[in-house]
Amino acid sequence: MPQPPDNPDRARFLAQLSHELRTPLNAVIGFAEAIKSRAFGPLSDGYAEQAGYIYDAGRHMLALINAMSDMADAGGERRRAFETFDVCAAMATVVAMTAAPTLKFAPSPAIMIFADRVAIGQIAINLIANAVKAVGPDGEVTLAIEANGRDLVLTVDDAGPGIAAARPIESDRLGLGLALARGLCRLHGGGLTIYSQAGVGVTAVARLPVIAQA
Repeated sequence: MPQPPDNPDRARFLAQLSHELRTPLNAVIGFAEAIKSRAFGPLSDGYAEQAGYIYDAGRHMLALINAMSDMADAGGERRRAFETFDVCAAMATVVAMTAAPTLKFAPSPAIMIFADRVAIGQIAINLIANAVKAVGPDGEVTLAIEANGRDLVLTVDDAGPGIAAARPIESDRLGLGLALARGLCRLHGGGLTIYSQAGVGVTAVARLPVIAQA
């Protein structure tokens, strides 16, 4: 998991930063909500839909800022907001938020999980962002989710240049985004494995024991 603040100055900085970010972000969320609800007058369905994506992305970012504030206030003990929700619907929202034209995602029937919704979304966002960066504007990235017993398996494949590696590689060797994703996987009792082959691409597999009991 991400390390908690190790001194009071850092904790105060995180708290102040989160406070300063909330004000403009709340304005963005408020305006997006007004636009998507057509509060100012008629609007085409397409523009209302895009405003909805802005609203969803703003709410997600606000939840992350609140989590950062919690980390500062509570010395690193992040409040876990676990709930039961359909991860397929949540991933559809994530795909819309990323706005990556080469991202392929085929929604499957509902998969109910008990997890931190914000954390699950952030895992997917970080893996997708890493893959999109690797393949460039024309490369293909695929997101897949499936249930395997009690495990949710979230896989992101890219057709980028890859990394020469004879075995799974530690995510913290590939940047902060993947290291954070790995920490969020561990928050749920799971893990993140990165496979790569030079000239073939990278496959990131998050396995989380979060499938909700019937």
